[in-house]
Amino acid sequence: MIQDQHEMCALKKGLERAATELGSQTVAVLVVEGSCIEIAYPPGDVRSWPAAAIAPATERAPAADNAALDESRFVPAGTPVARFLASIVAGAANEFLMFPWRAQRRSVIIVFGFAGAHSVRESVPAHVAESLNLAALAASSLTEVDRLRAELRTVNDRFAGRKLVERAKCVLQAERGMDEQQAYEHLRKMSRQRRIPMAKLAEGLLAAPRKSLTT
Repeated sequence: MIQDQHEMCALKKGLERAATELGSQTVAVLVVEGSCIEIAYPPGDVRSWPAAAIAPATERAPAADNAALDESRFVPAGTPVARFLASIVAGAANEFLMFPWRAQRRSVIIVFGFAGAHSVRESVPAHVAESLNLAALAASSLTEVDRLRAELRTVNDRFAGRKLVERAKCVLQAERGMDEQQAYEHLRKMSRQRRIPMAKLAEGLLAAPRKSLTT
């Protein structure tokens, strides 16, 4: 949790510094992984959209082996990409600057919104690019932590489910004289008949009177 706070602080500071320098009214960070887009900043409810929605504004930049900030992409008002960005990250903005930051696993796109006409800069100052790189790295790190936590929860749930099945098998072996394979087949048959996962079946059976294990 402390590391998460550190990464979020780095993300916020980097974005605020860059937004001030560019004169942007709104800023957001999109993470593109696979075929989906998620908003990494500002924090809020996790939602996703198809990555194809912003492809026209980012397709010029190929994915890189090493993470790096790519050149800016200007998104003029009235275009489909501008309307999409306005609908999900900045309702008051009309034009946008997008900065893709690409790594092997995912792409991070920093989006700056402007309410009025904006003169696109050919390049950004070195200190702004550094802030954007730090912000993108922080967003990518936070996304990776969330992914790892989700995977860990899945593994823990599966492990807990297997333990429940093993306990139910032991009860059947002890009370019904079944061997391990017979106990497993019995549980699998009940699981199919009741149309519930074996782990959920085992949990319910262990909490119920013992006779329910054989009915």
